Amino acid sequence: MPHGFDSFQAFQNFAGPLRQRMRERYPDLEMGFQGSAVTGRSADQHQPFDLGRTSDFDIAISGHSLYAAARERGVPFRGDGVSTGPLGDDDLHILGLEDIVSDASDEAGRPVNVMIYRSIADAADRKPTIKVWF
Repeated sequence: MPHGFDSFQAFQNFAGPLRQRMRERYPDLEMGFQGSAVTGRSADQHQPFDLGRTSDFDIAISGHSLYAAARERGVPFRGDGVSTGPLGDDDLHILGLEDIVSDASDEAGRPVNVMIYRSIADAADRKPTIKVWF
């Protein structure tokens, strides 16, 4: 279970509806938590999750329909084309995810950052990932 949740039920109550809302737009979407919510420490400063600050949730999303839409609409991918960086407001808007991610940030009480990967397997190959399967 990712850091930032008091119980598995709290994780399900947040992640399940978030995944479902995104799947209304991209039915084959898969999702996984990454970053300090998984490792317990920030990548750059190695600070413990939520210690002296409010940590964010980094969420990897993938799926053929999402990947194709992002490519078609000019969302910038990193050099190898496997992933994007965290999506900005403009990218979230053109993909129809802006309100969903904004609502998730409000609900979580912390920033939610979303990155697109070619597949959830690619995400897990690159960074520790807790896949949302429910």
